[in-house]
Amino acid sequence: MNGTRPGTRRRGELRSEKLSELIARQVLHDIADKQLAPGTQLPAETAMCERFNVGKASVREAMRILEINGLISIRTGSGGGPIVGSTNGRGYGSMSTLHFQSIGATLRDLINARAALEPTLAAQAAARPGPEAGKALRASLESSLQITRTDPDKFASMNSDFHAVLYSVSGNPILALIARALRDIWSVRVESVMLPEDERHEVENSHKRITEAVEQHDAPEAERLVREHVEFYRDFCEDNYPHILSDIVEWW
Repeated sequence: MNGTRPGTRRRGELRSEKLSELIARQVLHDIADKQLAPGTQLPAETAMCERFNVGKASVREAMRILEINGLISIRTGSGGGPIVGSTNGRGYGSMSTLHFQSIGATLRDLINARAALEPTLAAQAAARPGPEAGKALRASLESSLQITRTDPDKFASMNSDFHAVLYSVSGNPILALIARALRDIWSVRVESVMLPEDERHEVENSHKRITEAVEQHDAPEAERLVREHVEFYRDFCEDNYPHILSDIVEWW
């Protein structure tokens, strides 16, 4: 016995079956181990074939697995090839929509999922020691105050950015990734749902109160405020756009 658990495999160890998945997994290990930043060029197809002692078909399938999940992108033309993608939720969100569509999930299900998840992230952000989470939210809040309420697109972007910062300072990268994916799916599918100008002050006030709760490390208050914040928007959508909420989340 060598101490390896049954069914596990060492990094770099390739087996004859599902070579493309094993190559994709190893490339992910390389990205993590070397801390490769988004946009970093990965080895060319020929180099990967030589490294793994496989044909082009296996490497191309591995790159396709990573690309369809948003973990890499493929540049075309001279000097092209695979590059490290940005783990910002859109790739994960795109993959998730395929599953959401298959089970008939609606946009109402999606906004309800956000209402369940985001308060937890807010509580975790507030519970973290130190001032970093509060500082990040404060910086996002102050930046958003420069945005005029009369520009609906900029206002929507500001609101989305604030939520993205809240996810990132929660300290839970898995829940943060899921929340970013849900947010991105919503923003792609529901571009037309905008709060009227006279309601936007409520969003700004909510962001201020959430920021203060996180700064004060008041986890129950942060959780309560975010729940009310998301439910306020959900109720607005129910009152004004119920037909949109009934739409199936489609793959994109």
